[in-house]
Amino acid sequence: MELLTVQQAAQRLGTSVRFVWRLRAERRIAVVKLGKHVRIDSDDLDAYINAGRQEPGQNEAGR
Repeated sequence: MELLTVQQAAQRLGTSVRFVWRLRAERRIAVVKLGKHVRIDSDDLDAYINAGRQEPGQNEAGR
């Protein structure tokens, strides 16, 4: 288990820190609280990325 800071998670996703905070607020990604610090398990981040994956030839209707 590798724990990432919010900044590291944002960099890995190629997004802003604010987007990662929004994912957390919407409970779309799990976080680990260590006192006042928030960390994101790299495996949970990978799961979030894989959940959004679309294979070539698929459209959003799943046809």
